[in-house]
Amino acid sequence: MMEKRGHHICKMVNYQVRQKVTQETSRKVGGRLVTTPGTVEVMIYKSKSKVEGGMKDIKVAVQKIYQTLKKEGTESLVDKRIIKKYNLI
Repeated sequence: MMEKRGHHICKMVNYQVRQKVTQETSRKVGGRLVTTPGTVEVMIYKSKSKVEGGMKDIKVAVQKIYQTLKKEGTESLVDKRIIKKYNLI
């Protein structure tokens, strides 16, 4: 079974930030109301392959992508709006 990739948040050059949100649920089990907490997972993808996951914040993922792009020497291709939105540099 293929893993769900989550919702697209932003794209930087050839990397994508995706977010998977699981809502809080409640159901009755044995006459009692049992709730399961909701979770948020932010992941970094390069094309269709997952590079890194398990992060809780979008800004952390974007910062890691920007640092990777700096190492590759392609940070000049990042959109100025993304740099301003996530306070990169």
